[in-house]
Amino acid sequence: MSTQPGISEREPNPSGVTYDLDATATRELRQAVRRALAGYRGFTVDDAVLVADELISNAHRHGDAPRTCRLDLTRQGRYLRIEVDDASPRQPRHRTPDGSGGRGLMLIDRLASTWGVENHPRHKTVWAELALNRDGSSGRAPHLAAARDWPSRD
Repeated sequence: MSTQPGISEREPNPSGVTYDLDATATRELRQAVRRALAGYRGFTVDDAVLVADELISNAHRHGDAPRTCRLDLTRQGRYLRIEVDDASPRQPRHRTPDGSGGRGLMLIDRLASTWGVENHPRHKTVWAELALNRDGSSGRAPHLAAARDWPSRD
């Protein structure tokens, strides 16, 4: 996890979009991620949808309104950056998974290439970036990428 990405590392796509999470269904955001990655298939899209879903769910569950989500292609389109803002000062934290949750940040940590938190005077931004130029998953979840290579059971 990082607390501040370098400015030189971020080159937002001018066509990036922002959604009001208090007025947009999570289902619509998942569809927006799929549309943004229309040229990709498989683990790349599935990982991105899952990371977006977890960030959005965490903002709804643990954050305060207003809440927004931005989707941008960065670094010449090689990464999808998902940013979720909320007004709560509480910081994301890993916790032991149990029946009520605790798996979200673990999934984000494994599926995203990098993620972090930017603190602002009146809100925070929890962000994640997923590499789009690799086969399989983001490269941080080798068990997912390796699954397609498992021998078939004949």
